[in-house]
Amino acid sequence: MKKKKLLYSELAPSAPTPKASAPAAPVPAASAPAAPAPRNSAPVDLARALAAARAAEAAPAAPRASVPVRSVVPVAPVVPVVPVVPAVPVIPLIVPETAGSRSLRERARARSGRLEILLVRIGDERFAIDLAAVEVAIDISPVHYVPEMPPAMLGVITVRGTLTSVYSPAAALGLSLHDGTSALIFRRGRSRLAIVVDEVDDVTSLDLSLLRDAPGLDAGDGIVLGVVRQHDALLALVDTDALLAACQAVPLLETA
Repeated sequence: MKKKKLLYSELAPSAPTPKASAPAAPVPAASAPAAPAPRNSAPVDLARALAAARAAEAAPAAPRASVPVRSVVPVAPVVPVVPVVPAVPVIPLIVPETAGSRSLRERARARSGRLEILLVRIGDERFAIDLAAVEVAIDISPVHYVPEMPPAMLGVITVRGTLTSVYSPAAALGLSLHDGTSALIFRRGRSRLAIVVDEVDDVTSLDLSLLRDAPGLDAGDGIVLGVVRQHDALLALVDTDALLAACQAVPLLETA
C-alpha cells in the first residue's frame, strides 16, 4: 500500500470560511430592454362583461320581427251523432176487465169471482151486503121524526155531525123488523143515508159460483140477486143500489 505524502500547507489551520451570502440578482445587460411583467387579465375581462351588460340594458329594445298571423277559420262545434232508432209501432194496451169494473149484478149473473160480504139479519132472514158499498155499521141513535116523510123513511139521525136519513127495508124486502137496533151507513155523493137492520153478524167471503136463483123471485131485476146455502140456512145476496132506490121511492099520489 502506497502512503500519501502530506504537505505542510495541509496541516496549517485553515482560514475561516466566510458565510455564504445570497446570490446577487443578475444584472441585465444594458443593450437588452427589460421585458414587461405579465398582468392578470381576469378583472379586466369581468369589467368589460359588466360594461357590455349595462350597455345592452340601456339600449332600446330592437323591434321584433312581426310574424304574419294566419286567418282564423271558425270551427263548427262537434255535434254528437245520435243513432236513429227505428220507430216501433205503438200497440194499444188492453187492460183485462177486473171485478171492480163490473157491477155487482153483472158479476152475480156471471157466477164468477169472490165477494167480500157483510152478514146482517132483518126479521127472520139473513142477508149478504156488498162490504165495499157500506161505509160503516153503527148502533142506531135516537131517530127524529120529520114531517111529510116518505113511507119507508123513519126519520133522521146524526152521524159524525151530519143529519142522515134513516130508512126501513121491511117494505122493499117484504119483511118486518124486530127491534131495529143497528144501521148500515151508505154514502151517495155528498150525502149519507142509513138502512135499519136487526143485527150485524159477521164479515166473510162469498164464492159467486155457488150462487143460485132465489125461488119465486126474478133475480135479473129484483133486489135479491141470488141465494146460497150456508150452515143449513139460505143466505140472500142483496143489490144495495136497488135496495136504496126502493127505500127512497116516493109513491105517486092518485088524482081523481
